[in-house]
Amino acid sequence: MSTATTARAAGTVPASRESADQAPDRVPRGEPCDWTDGLPVYRWGQAPAYLRTQTQLSQARLKLAKDQPKLAYIRTHKYGDFPLYDPAAAVKMRPLPSAVKKRMEAARTCQDCGKVREHVLNGRPCSQCWERAQRARQRERARTCWGCGAVRERPYPASHHRCQSCRRAQLAEERARKAESLRWAITCPGRDCSVQTASKAEVRRWKADPNAIYRPWNPRWCPPCEEREERERAEAEQRSRERAEAEREARRRRVLELQEWAAAALADEALVVLDTETTGLDPEACVVELAVISGSGDVLLDTLVNPGRPIPADASEIHGITDEAVASAPTFGQILVSLTAALDGRRCLIWNAPYDKGRLRWELTRHYRAGGHADPAASAAAWLDGMTLEDAMVPYSDWYGDWNDYFGNYQWQPLGGGHRALGDVRAVLDRLREMATPVASSVD
Repeated sequence: MSTATTARAAGTVPASRESADQAPDRVPRGEPCDWTDGLPVYRWGQAPAYLRTQTQLSQARLKLAKDQPKLAYIRTHKYGDFPLYDPAAAVKMRPLPSAVKKRMEAARTCQDCGKVREHVLNGRPCSQCWERAQRARQRERARTCWGCGAVRERPYPASHHRCQSCRRAQLAEERARKAESLRWAITCPGRDCSVQTASKAEVRRWKADPNAIYRPWNPRWCPPCEEREERERAEAEQRSRERAEAEREARRRRVLELQEWAAAALADEALVVLDTETTGLDPEACVVELAVISGSGDVLLDTLVNPGRPIPADASEIHGITDEAVASAPTFGQILVSLTAALDGRRCLIWNAPYDKGRLRWELTRHYRAGGHADPAASAAAWLDGMTLEDAMVPYSDWYGDWNDYFGNYQWQPLGGGHRALGDVRAVLDRLREMATPVASSVD
């Protein structure tokens, strides 16, 4: 015995359309398209009319009885299969309070006609009122002149929707536009030139040609204007070449200046390079690592720094420094004497100096505030003013020559030091050595 036969024998499937003793609304309108758990699955509109989904039952103020069985399923393309129930076996819900009924009725009431509709309107007009208003707007638009906005009782001609005066003005504008177009087509396009280089008959024959759309009309030049145009074009190209040559020469001189700057920095015995790693990029980010090396590569200072606050996880993912790593490290105030000795009287290069100077200023202000200085910010500024701190990132980017049209300057280049202080300061020396070596591509 098949699954469908077993289900029908059990009484869980509505009778087929061949059963004459069934009411019309209890007879399926089509055969099931599938079976699920022994229950038929109907396509939309094929299930017996008396069956309801749970949502339809709730709209009729009915709810499922305890352990109420499913009798069939309705298949939807977007949401899958929904179970169907017998509304006669459902339980009535409690009546809605009058206040709730009044709110629901108000939400379904059209504000224009005052009729209560089946769907929620929320202050919008019903479809009938909207269509009526739309037809009224269309009739009013047909009776409104598109030129001056005058409204009359009869509709204006559908060809132009204008009154007589506006139509005459429109025709005059069209004639003037056509005349100007014709004058442009037969006149030399040279500057302040009115020589006629084509006839009106030629232009009209071109417009009458069905293939004219593929052969655009270009006004012809008279010989004097053509010679002048060629001469001016040649002069403009010459100026463009001279300007490009001047820019290349300026670029070459700038690259040579940066090469000399890098070579002089590497030859300076007082050169040091500084870098910091911090807790982030915010204005109150603290230093967690600091390194200073000399121009010859000797390490003058390389230490972790306890920031006195937790290191965010996103910062640790970049430089790999965690709270456990800096737990026993000295504070910034404890390394300040060593840092001052490493930088005092020396020329210090920093990759992205404005950022590192900002972090040093913040740490110095914290240190002097904890030490009881009357003006911690002024003390921090005095310490920074006593040092010679220069930026190395912008000179290297200008030397590298990767122009950015959006920002209107040279693109900043990555350092490639591994985001650790000692590795970054050594990478700065590598960039300086790279700059000191002439590279033809940087001049192009």
